[in-house]
Amino acid sequence: MTQQYRVALSAVTALSCWGGCVVAQAQTAQNPARSPAQSTERPTASPLAALPQAKLSPVNRTAEGEQGAAGLDVRVSGFATVGYAVSDQSWRWQRFTDDGGTFWRDSIVGGQLDARFSPSWSATVQLTLAPSTRHERQWAVEAAWAFVSWRPDNDWLLRAGKQRVPIFLNAENRDVGQTYAFARLPAEVYAVSPTTDYTGLSVSRTWQRGSGELAVDAYGGRAQITDRTHTRDLGPQFLPVHTDVVGAALTWRSEALNWRLGALHAATERSDGQPLPSRYPFVSPFPGFGYYQVSNAIPGGPGIRSTDKIVNSIVNLGLDARVAPNWRVVTEIARNIQGRTDLGANTVGGYVAVLHTLGHLTPYVSLARLQTLGAPRKAAEALQASAGSGSDALSVAQRAAADAIPVYDQTSAGVGAAYALSPRSQLKGEWMHTRIGRRSAMADDPPEGTVSQTGVNVLSLSYSVVF
Repeated sequence: MTQQYRVALSAVTALSCWGGCVVAQAQTAQNPARSPAQSTERPTASPLAALPQAKLSPVNRTAEGEQGAAGLDVRVSGFATVGYAVSDQSWRWQRFTDDGGTFWRDSIVGGQLDARFSPSWSATVQLTLAPSTRHERQWAVEAAWAFVSWRPDNDWLLRAGKQRVPIFLNAENRDVGQTYAFARLPAEVYAVSPTTDYTGLSVSRTWQRGSGELAVDAYGGRAQITDRTHTRDLGPQFLPVHTDVVGAALTWRSEALNWRLGALHAATERSDGQPLPSRYPFVSPFPGFGYYQVSNAIPGGPGIRSTDKIVNSIVNLGLDARVAPNWRVVTEIARNIQGRTDLGANTVGGYVAVLHTLGHLTPYVSLARLQTLGAPRKAAEALQASAGSGSDALSVAQRAAADAIPVYDQTSAGVGAAYALSPRSQLKGEWMHTRIGRRSAMADDPPEGTVSQTGVNVLSLSYSVVF
């Protein structure tokens, strides 16, 4: 166990055990750090304006007619998380975390501008500074939100521009760590969607029903993203793609119960217009010898099967329920159905967390599982068996093709806590153990072989604030 790991373990243990061995979430009146998904307000045009504890931007309440003043109203707000993570393994987990420790995994800074032009029209721009999705070791400024909103009346909201895909419970506020108790949202679910955002159109309709609110969202557009894969022989590889999405979400919000049913259909193509492989044929030139043709440049085969686009259909059901005074259960389950390829993601993932409120302290425990089903897992195993440990060009090519298939077989169990230092800031600590079965694409395999049948422990400390 490294010295960094021991120090982080001591800190997270102290935070998690403060207040007794119980579990909690900072989502009650005693702890104002509530998630926007638990707010009973109408859907807003601004992700940060949805934070009732921070009162960051009244622009959307103004647009709903609660304020009648005319003219331009501009509000500026922001958020930040400084996070440190360290594991007990030398290989990298979730791109950045190893036994040397890192601030890259969870740190982010964001700023947001909300402008109201009239009671019906407003605009939002949110910029974030975070590790780049296009380069391995660079920070980048990106527009997380950039849209114009029109609210014709109190129940309808239309948006045009860059927005978040509203499929998970914390999809809209996933970058704002102060809005939830977890040190990080469970990757076993939140990594299932091929994209977190899109540029396009959305329409929302809400209905007041007693003590809660029912909302329906429909949306469609395109996301420009970069797909990262890591291979043992070639290291990290980045492929620009664009993904066309269309989807809908049904959401219920109240003080005691929040749930969301989300559906997303995504069609992904390479940005350069080149086809994507869908299946690799097996070639056996003579008895006792064979290989998979993973490139048309490899002779002796009929040529790889390809497709102009791959298709993913994702369904997610999330539930956040108050089961007793100061106790909450949060769970989500997602299914990603792969189409038009045997080499993509075909996964099912889920988690359950139990949380309990003790004043400003929010301990919690969680259990999560993510698994690849069917053809992609079988294809990766066959390619790996064929490639073996050879160093020749053919073996390297087959091994790289195996590594590029996003296969997951992992189970995670964690304990953590969040402490609300103020209505706008939280200090968090978490210990998470993940057991890897056959393989996990979240692990950057070292050159000596695939990470399998092993475990990784990750300790995380972070400070999140909105301002």
